[in-house]
Amino acid sequence: MIEFIKIIGKDLFLLNIDMLGLNKAQLWIGSSPDGPTDNNDERVLNERAKEEQKKDLPGHRISGIEAVNLVVSEKYPGWFEVNTSVWQEGVYRFNIHGKSNNEAPKGTPLRPIRDGQYSWPNFNDEYLLDLPNRLKQFLYLEKNNAGFCMRIEITSERIIKPAGDGIDWIPNWPDIKKDIDNHYKEKINLAK
Repeated sequence: MIEFIKIIGKDLFLLNIDMLGLNKAQLWIGSSPDGPTDNNDERVLNERAKEEQKKDLPGHRISGIEAVNLVVSEKYPGWFEVNTSVWQEGVYRFNIHGKSNNEAPKGTPLRPIRDGQYSWPNFNDEYLLDLPNRLKQFLYLEKNNAGFCMRIEITSERIIKPAGDGIDWIPNWPDIKKDIDNHYKEKINLAK
């Protein structure tokens, strides 16, 4: 069983490079901890543009769709190191992906839709269903049928802890996956 995430202590967690099979990736941080509730691409792109403008303001909290470059850790070979020392207290929804228009060896195929220019982790069904609860707790089901991501909470004491809901939905993954597959088929057809 590959562990995809490890919390190392205050302000530091690791993401396994085997999720994508790449030595360089980007950390994608979602615009809200609860995730999108609809699939209005134009609205999402407008929100991202607004968040991008706020990025340089004092006290900016990581909140928009931000992509932070990741490289393999020297101290923890086989892992990307994510330092959260500048992240404020709160819940964060995130994932990793490859560089734009480059398909990762173990990632999802590229698609002609919004965010489809990135290769995302490709958790297979058997792996997901066999995950221990300690890892399921990091996975969070998107509310718009677009799949799932990882989610953590940073407490006021700077403790990093899982904040996902995977324990609830992973047992039903085969049925949920059908809805997700249909969602992407429809979006790809609309993009053509």
